Amino acid sequence: MRERRHPRREQRARQRMLAALLLCAATVTAAATPGIALAVGDLSDAGRRADMAALATRATVLAQSLADERDTLAVFAAAGRPAAHGPGLTAGDRERADREVRDVTTDAPAAVRTALAGLSGVRDGALTGRGDARSVVTAYQPLIDALGQVSGPSTAPLGRAVDAASAQRALLVSALTAGGPQPALVAAAQTARLQEQAALAEFRATAPAALRGRYDRTVSGPDADRADHDLGVLLGSTELTPAGRSLGAPGVDSALSARLSLMRSVEASAATDEAHAAAGHRRHQVTVLELRIALAALCLLLVVGVLVNLFRSITRPLAALHRWARSDPEGGEGAKALGNDEFAAVARRINALTQEAQALRGRSQELTAERAAATEAGTALAAEREGLLRTQQDLLRSREELAGRLTAAAARTAAQVMFVNLSLRTLGLVERQLALIEGMEDQEQDPDRLEGLFRLDHLATRMRRNSENLLVLTGTEHAHGATARPVALIDVARAAVSEIERYERVRIDSVPDAKVAGRAADDVGHLVAELLDNATAFSDPAADIRLSGWLMETGEVMLSVSDTGIGIPATRLDALNDLLADPDPAPPGAATGMGLYVVARLAHRHGVRVQLRPHARGGTAAVVVLPQLLLPLLDPQAPPVTPVTPLTFSEADSLGDGLPLASAPYPEPAPPARGSAAAALSG
Repeated sequence: MRERRHPRREQRARQRMLAALLLCAATVTAAATPGIALAVGDLSDAGRRADMAALATRATVLAQSLADERDTLAVFAAAGRPAAHGPGLTAGDRERADREVRDVTTDAPAAVRTALAGLSGVRDGALTGRGDARSVVTAYQPLIDALGQVSGPSTAPLGRAVDAASAQRALLVSALTAGGPQPALVAAAQTARLQEQAALAEFRATAPAALRGRYDRTVSGPDADRADHDLGVLLGSTELTPAGRSLGAPGVDSALSARLSLMRSVEASAATDEAHAAAGHRRHQVTVLELRIALAALCLLLVVGVLVNLFRSITRPLAALHRWARSDPEGGEGAKALGNDEFAAVARRINALTQEAQALRGRSQELTAERAAATEAGTALAAEREGLLRTQQDLLRSREELAGRLTAAAARTAAQVMFVNLSLRTLGLVERQLALIEGMEDQEQDPDRLEGLFRLDHLATRMRRNSENLLVLTGTEHAHGATARPVALIDVARAAVSEIERYERVRIDSVPDAKVAGRAADDVGHLVAELLDNATAFSDPAADIRLSGWLMETGEVMLSVSDTGIGIPATRLDALNDLLADPDPAPPGAATGMGLYVVARLAHRHGVRVQLRPHARGGTAAVVVLPQLLLPLLDPQAPPVTPVTPLTFSEADSLGDGLPLASAPYPEPAPPARGSAAAALSG
């Protein structure tokens, strides 16, 4: 036991020393981290600056290429785009420009990429369009301006001056090529001349002295003097004078191109200098980062070395103490090796005390464990007894509740069966009454009596709908006129109109040429009839009720029943929509809520979605979405009843706030003639 105890103590002491070493190392690292992070940030900024400088160099080259292309096509447009000579823009020039565009758009901002994406359209318009030279220059200008956004701060004004000088060349050579006074082209060239002078003034105010001196030394000499002379002659008047036309397009082109080449050489050298300076700055930041990392590593190694030496001076006495502790306190070989000095005696006494303390601790732990086990056993037995008592009480309550539910269910079932039987008998009588009235209608020739028979037919149809509502309330499915073949949606709509009292107020707007599955045609018509009945009951008696339909992009059909009543409060509207969305709504508390309850039941039965929405012009719109399962595929050769454009989800969602009502392609509904809604659906 003594030999197992001392190594653990030694291990814990070394762990504490190792933790102290790691803490000091972490402190040195944390102290060096801000400087290294700052150097990393500076290196990242330098890298971005170098990348932007390289991009600016490529953008400068591309801007010059596009300016040459613009000038060539402007002269081509001024000459009337002769097919015999061509535009002077070779396939190699176009390929080189396109290659430079791809090279720039790889790293360019989104605005530059968007502008350069229209190069092909601008080029094709210049080659094959009908615009003049000025329109060609105007079309190319946004592309060149976008490239100027990535230029450096010292080269941006110079780039604008170079672009303005190139535009002067394009406009003046185009004016000389087209012949005549050309006041519009001369005015545009004068504007470009003013832009060049303003850009050069800004360049002289902001550019470094070395760059200004380079520009003054480069853009000088006979070529620059000749270009200035020609510009003075050509731009001295508001139109081309005979003296200006006598200079000739080739001569002016040569003089202005020579001066433009000198300006472009200064611009290119400035962009290159900025790129080299940015690259040098990035290399400097790399060196700074390496030095900071090396300094942090050196400090870390120094701290680790000092602490290791310090800890070794502490662990050596600990090792001697462990060797003494491992010696035999009874005077064995270990004691003989240690000797009889005072330190060894203290170590032996400590070992003896440690053994006694460990024995007492072990006995105490055993007694504590036994007591804890006894306590846990007693607690478990008490908890088990309480659990059994609660289970007994729960079982007794459950038995009483189940007995009450069985009694109530038996009473409800008996009442429900009675209501179902009564409703079925009433439906049978109504069906027989409708058949009798239909026979009388077929034989009656007197218009007045026939109108009375029609009204009886309508009343019987409404009585049948009320009986069907009672069946829906009891959860019983009943289809009096179901057919295996699909029924046209317009017939379903007309049948629904015939089942309400104020059918003459309903106006059927555009309805898609869709068909409803025969198994669901009766229920869909019943559902729409309930919505129409609500709309006529809660709106102005003199106002029309609109029934419209749309074909949605998902293949579903959406129907809308809209009125112009006083509308529904928001809280009440939410409650009604919750009722319509509930697959098993609670029975209505009053007769006024029976219609929407029936709608909710019928909609859940066939997967139909119904929602009430406020109308922008006042009133309420009830939106019904028929799923594809209820809509058999349309005949592709059959023409639509009305032209229908499929609605997107966003358009369909916005119909509740302002339903677009098309002109009514169907006649206004007449009193139901011959038979009931089931007859309309089946015929």
